[in-house]
Amino acid sequence: MTITSERRDQVLLGPLPPSFLRLETRTTDGETVTTVTADPAVGRQVELPPQGAGAPNNGAGAPNNGGGAPNNGGQPRPPPQHYTAHPVQPYVPQAGLSITIAQAVLNKSYTLIGSMDPYVRLKVGHNTYETFTHAGADKTPCWNKVYHCPLPNTHSVRTVSVEIFDEKALTDDQRIAYAKISVPQSVFEGHTLDEWFPLSGKLGEAKEGSINLIISYTTMPMITLPYQRIHYPYVGAAPQHFTPRPPPQISEADVTSIKDMFPAVDKEVIRTVLESKHGNVESAVAAILQIMEGEQGGQQ
Repeated sequence: MTITSERRDQVLLGPLPPSFLRLETRTTDGETVTTVTADPAVGRQVELPPQGAGAPNNGAGAPNNGGGAPNNGGQPRPPPQHYTAHPVQPYVPQAGLSITIAQAVLNKSYTLIGSMDPYVRLKVGHNTYETFTHAGADKTPCWNKVYHCPLPNTHSVRTVSVEIFDEKALTDDQRIAYAKISVPQSVFEGHTLDEWFPLSGKLGEAKEGSINLIISYTTMPMITLPYQRIHYPYVGAAPQHFTPRPPPQISEADVTSIKDMFPAVDKEVIRTVLESKHGNVESAVAAILQIMEGEQGGQQ
């Protein structure tokens, strides 16, 4: 009870003093200026001028502009501010290569069981694009995807590279074919290039099949569509120098031992699985078993 009575003694009852919510300051001329220091809503109510002393005349439904100047309680209205309108920059379309990845014909299927699921990775300058995966297409995939690849000038990029991968569910995606294509000068002069380009791979140079590309040089707005899955390099990152990992040495004895365990599997396929597992025989056997179990479960 003592604490309650002490708190009640601190409560001020009655009308508020004139200095409530105000701070009086004295200027160099000796004039006292009162400013509001608390709630802005209360401050606006306190600072309202009294009726008849410069307040707007709302009796006739219009402001009191008898003297031709606004009535702001004797305070002059600040001069209007002039803003400089900046001219709109004209839109300048960016030029670049328009590349259509149409289709491909491959000479060999590298999957163990079933069909390959190919997709294409396109590299133009520092940018990389990927198509969707044509599931079950095996050796005759078709994409028909158009990519707009911006170029700073006609001399910055003269070659583009394509890689065809087989998408895997349990292991890393396998590169099955690749090609490096030179863009001729005629493309930059307005001609459209529509050709089949040979693919290289494990079968040898230009022996994996061919891919159909349509390349042209156009001026267009560079809009990245969601399905393009473009990957831009991080500009601020310092270049990293690393030594590429040497390819694993696959011994014929390892291939023969796995062949004895899986007579129905081709030796070339076993060698491919061993390469993807960096020569680890146990991992290769486990991968083959998982794929065969998955195929048997799907057939049942």
